[in-house]
Amino acid sequence: MLLLLRAALIIWLYLLGGKAVAAALPFDFPASILGLVALFVSFNIGIIKVEWVKPVADPMLTYMALLFIPIGVGLINYLDMVQTHWASLLACIVIGTFSVMTLVGHLFQRLLKVN
Repeated sequence: MLLLLRAALIIWLYLLGGKAVAAALPFDFPASILGLVALFVSFNIGIIKVEWVKPVADPMLTYMALLFIPIGVGLINYLDMVQTHWASLLACIVIGTFSVMTLVGHLFQRLLKVN
């Protein structure tokens, strides 16, 4: 029980930290992403051990797909717009996916050369 509480508290504190940083920024940025980046950096530096958050993170990751169901259902409300602009949407998805994969691949190769 204590391990679950510690894991939940760590994740919650990093989320609150992300919210604090996002509130201080002069532009909108997702607080959850800032919290995840801070948690990732903490893992790499060694401030937080992965085993500390694993008891809560594993079940959250297991059921994360359920969170995307409302988005899919909500998409039905805009089905006529999707049918009208399907080519543009498909182009954005393909180009965006290719761009991210290329960027991550180049970044990974650059990081491998540094180490």
